[in-house]
Amino acid sequence: MKKLKKIMALMLVIAMMVTLVVGCGAKETQTQETSNDVEKKSKIGVVVKALDSEHWLTVKKGAEDAAAETGVDVVVLAPDKESNVEQQFRIIEDLIQQKVDALAVAPCDSEGIVPFIEEANSNGIPVLTVDTNADANVVAFVGTNNTLGGKMAGERIVEIIGGEGKVALITGVPGQQTHRDRNAGFKEALKGTNIELVAEQPANSESALAMTVMENILQSNPDLKAVFCTNALMGLGAMEAIDAKGKLGDIKIIAFDTQTDVLNAIKDGKMDSVVAQSPYNMGYEAVKNAVKHINEEDVPKVVDTGTDLITEENVNEYLK
Repeated sequence: MKKLKKIMALMLVIAMMVTLVVGCGAKETQTQETSNDVEKKSKIGVVVKALDSEHWLTVKKGAEDAAAETGVDVVVLAPDKESNVEQQFRIIEDLIQQKVDALAVAPCDSEGIVPFIEEANSNGIPVLTVDTNADANVVAFVGTNNTLGGKMAGERIVEIIGGEGKVALITGVPGQQTHRDRNAGFKEALKGTNIELVAEQPANSESALAMTVMENILQSNPDLKAVFCTNALMGLGAMEAIDAKGKLGDIKIIAFDTQTDVLNAIKDGKMDSVVAQSPYNMGYEAVKNAVKHINEEDVPKVVDTGTDLITEENVNEYLK
């Protein structure tokens, strides 16, 4: 009997030792797998023009959602304002030093950004442009057909002022291809009409500066019929200047990009319309396509995120 008990006790000890060894092995394997997962997680740097408007904050949200879906890390950075070009360059250089796996950049300066894109490429970092393109070797451009958007704004002005009269154009930072394309599309739409473009001035995508610019334009052109502002903040600034002159409704205002106060202005009849982009899709598609490229999947050279014209007739659909 004693012998049998000894044998059973010995078998129990052996069983415990085997369980311990297998358990440690499994734990070690799990730890190794977790370590590999961390090593494989890619990091994408998204550098936008600013984070001072709903447009750019929505781009950020789209990028972060795509990162969560695809399991990558994303860092979204921006200069304090769109005209602070040098600050954006420093942010990009810092991300190159950090050796991120891909960059998605909305250039504040389409020409000035080129050497930094080349530097990223030489360090093996692929670059996608977002919102604004650049004449450089990029994986893809993700954004709006801005020439078409500008043309939509011009055609709207031709329609609402009956194809004749004085109009003005307030645009963004002169070096940004986005605004150049919108300007070109707008002017294209005015060809063959009796509309006179009496002023074309930059306001650097800033509301306060646009208000001052609009005040000066009204001083020289009190009979102005319409103004096209190539972003939302400048549209709001122009609206304030026109309101101060008591001419809201008389002078038609068309802007570019959606944000809540612009949509409310359209609903209240203070602003005629806005060319809407899809900033969420810009951020989302930029990160999704960056991940595709990292995974060696095909990526289209242009990802069109779409445009629409919002007027009093359909503004409620966007305010939901």
